[in-house]
Amino acid sequence: MSEYSFYHYSPSVAAAVVALICYGASTGFHIFQLWKLRSWFFITFVVGAISIFPVMTVGYVFRAASAKDKTAMGPYIGQSVCILLPPSLYAATIYMIYGRIVLFARTPGLSIISPHKVTKTFVIGDVIAFLMQATGGGMMAISSMSSLGQKVTIVGLFVQLLFFGGFFSLSVVFHQRIQKLKRVRVLSMPYGPLLYVLFGVSLLIILRCLFRIIEFCQGNDGYLASHEVFMYVFDTLPMFVVQTVFHFLYPANVLGEKAYSELEMGV
Repeated sequence: MSEYSFYHYSPSVAAAVVALICYGASTGFHIFQLWKLRSWFFITFVVGAISIFPVMTVGYVFRAASAKDKTAMGPYIGQSVCILLPPSLYAATIYMIYGRIVLFARTPGLSIISPHKVTKTFVIGDVIAFLMQATGGGMMAISSMSSLGQKVTIVGLFVQLLFFGGFFSLSVVFHQRIQKLKRVRVLSMPYGPLLYVLFGVSLLIILRCLFRIIEFCQGNDGYLASHEVFMYVFDTLPMFVVQTVFHFLYPANVLGEKAYSELEMGV
């Protein structure tokens, strides 16, 4: 009889280490950007963003350890929870960026939900999704609660998909309204490229959420869960893109006090 294992494959230590190095390097660079720009007025956004990255990094530390011992419960739970949860935290940061864009555009009335209420409104859904996924992720590692944990996690993913899908629709409507009102391409506006980045990262998170829903619905012995490559292609890579894209288009550069003052002087 073969030894019990949490996996239906042999996890790649090399892949986990590469992911660990990439996420760790990105984490370090985000911290450096925060220190260099010193955008203290935007500290709530930056702290919210920075807090995400170590979670993903730690997740791959646990995965590397789990690959060494496929029967150890601690590392398995750690990698499962730390890799599963961060998109909920990414979402909170994205909501904050959207609210700032609407205020920066000086057209708060074009947003279906007030920019001051967007983060609070959608974070409620993310908190619910976060707690459900965290609870379900822990329960799945306990054999007697595995089935229930799987169901709780799936419901949590659906909640996340529902709220994030609603946010994506909200941002698209805002884009259409402001483009119609100002009769210029949004991309040519100071905040335009950042708004398009929000569209892109939102779609990546939605794609990742759909992947996870299908994976958990298939079960631990399903085709997706039984092949490690799918996790790296549909979860690790998209979330790394979400994390790193803000290195190149840093929100504080576009939506900071200095940028806003310069825009005021140009009016």
